[in-house]
Amino acid sequence: MRKIIYKYILFIFLSLAVCQSNHPYPPLHLITIPTSGVLPYGNYSLEGLLIDNGGMVPKLSIGISQKLTLGVSWGIQNLIGDNKISFNKDYPEYHFKYRLFDEDMVKPAVVIGFDSQGRGRYREVINQDSSESYFRYQHKSFGYYLVASKNYLLMGNMGVHIGLNKSLESYDDDDINLFIGIDKEINKSISFMMEYDAMLNDNDNEYDYEELTIGKGIGYLNAGFRWLIADNILVELNFNDINRNQKVSQTAHREFKFIYSKKF
Repeated sequence: MRKIIYKYILFIFLSLAVCQSNHPYPPLHLITIPTSGVLPYGNYSLEGLLIDNGGMVPKLSIGISQKLTLGVSWGIQNLIGDNKISFNKDYPEYHFKYRLFDEDMVKPAVVIGFDSQGRGRYREVINQDSSESYFRYQHKSFGYYLVASKNYLLMGNMGVHIGLNKSLESYDDDDINLFIGIDKEINKSISFMMEYDAMLNDNDNEYDYEELTIGKGIGYLNAGFRWLIADNILVELNFNDINRNQKVSQTAHREFKFIYSKKF
């Protein structure tokens, strides 16, 4: 009986060790931070991020080549509810990623990119002393970024991602920012994600943000789960700002995301 139990334990362990996701490409992002994943040539993805107060951020990404991904997104506020629907801007945001180096047994994959889509509301910010103002997102857009990703086989795939970025929303704080994250397969369908965005470019308190308060200067710790419910459909449940960096938040921000991908 004991030998049979040992065999079952060994079988389960080996199954976990070699299990791989059925998804055709690595994640383009974790919860908020970019990775070195790019769409294969001729593929596209449609993403819908459901955010606070009935808002939504739809995003379209297209694999232009095996190394280049382009796309657009558009922030919509109060899409669900009884308040008037509004858009963050009168024009869409855009993003691109270009893979400089592919991953191999030793080197990580390296990507340069740009993303002008921030998170939360896009609002006016006023300097307390000079009354100067400018507009920014509650959570700044990444702007230009460089990220490296390396995958390891550890009871299923585990990806490690580290990068830096320079946001264009730099009027109040123009420092270069750092971020790091991991994604770990639990089985062939479900993955766990965790990331830390240091927000070094958003810890200056000269400005009156009201609801856009920049917080305590300790960065954002985020976590989430990704579920592959079909070969081309992903859903996510994410928890942002677990460490309560933003002064206005009472709990972590709960967000839901769905991703549909297909080849043209």
